Amino acid sequence: MKYLKKIIVGLVLLELLNLVVGFVSNGVDAVLPITGFNDPPLYYDMENSYGVTRQKNTKQIVNYSWGGILYHTNSLGFRDQEFTDDGTLITGNSFVEGFGVDAEDRFSEVLEKNNNITINNAGSGGVWTPIQSVVLLRELLKNKKMNFSRNVIILTPGEVVNIDKRSPDNDKERNYPYRKGDTIVFHKAAYSSFTGKLSLKDKVKRFSKSLLISKIYTTFKYYGTAKVKTKVVDFDKSKLDWLIDQIDKENFDTVIDIIVINNLGRIQVNRIEEYTNTSSRINFKVINFPDELSNYFVANGHLNAKGNRVLANLLTPILLESK
Repeated sequence: MKYLKKIIVGLVLLELLNLVVGFVSNGVDAVLPITGFNDPPLYYDMENSYGVTRQKNTKQIVNYSWGGILYHTNSLGFRDQEFTDDGTLITGNSFVEGFGVDAEDRFSEVLEKNNNITINNAGSGGVWTPIQSVVLLRELLKNKKMNFSRNVIILTPGEVVNIDKRSPDNDKERNYPYRKGDTIVFHKAAYSSFTGKLSLKDKVKRFSKSLLISKIYTTFKYYGTAKVKTKVVDFDKSKLDWLIDQIDKENFDTVIDIIVINNLGRIQVNRIEEYTNTSSRINFKVINFPDELSNYFVANGHLNAKGNRVLANLLTPILLESK
């Protein structure tokens, strides 16, 4: 019994230390797993044209094995300050949103700091697709009449290969735009896997992830050695042509930049540098991320702070050049 008491006391002391470390990293926001226990989930099946994104105007700590990361969203549900017309809009998936890193360590914030420019980060993790980026541009540029200095869609290798893979046939429980034939339509789920509230079980599970013992458990269970071998994949030119054609049909009053970041997560899209399009409204560029293992989280190939700095340097000449 005395050993059990010592173990319990030891665990309590470790959790207190974990909380102190959280205060150092996130200040009073470190207690959000407690004070925000009844808050709705960070993900929400938005009733808007571009489908699933984050909750609007919310602040939560997302806990990973390497620590708690603060997610603070704006009125559109994106992890950034309110968007401003004088800034560059960048859309994309979890690489753009900044999976697992503090907001100030993302490539968008590094670009802002190093070049005295404004980046509006419209990245969304989990289920984002290039088609959603097209619809989001329509929503912001046409419906909301926003006038950004530059509009950029960032594509990762997986997105280039799977542009139109998502459909009601393989994802029935979420709302999102998708390709049907040669057009973009909206799928409204009869039953959504995302809800506006959490069950008590899910609340306890979310809170438990903030505990040090849970982070240690997660480290051993889920995070192993990073992928060291590059995977080379082919892409379907006709699918990329279709995506660009959809953007072209929108007749935006501005040029749209599409930037493919090849070799992210050690996935290399074969011969993507040779791809060309004839649209005068679209600039298509490819950059190759350096093949350095230290730039990745060992968890799933997303970029850590160093990787985001490398990406910022790669994007700088493109974003600073005249349109």
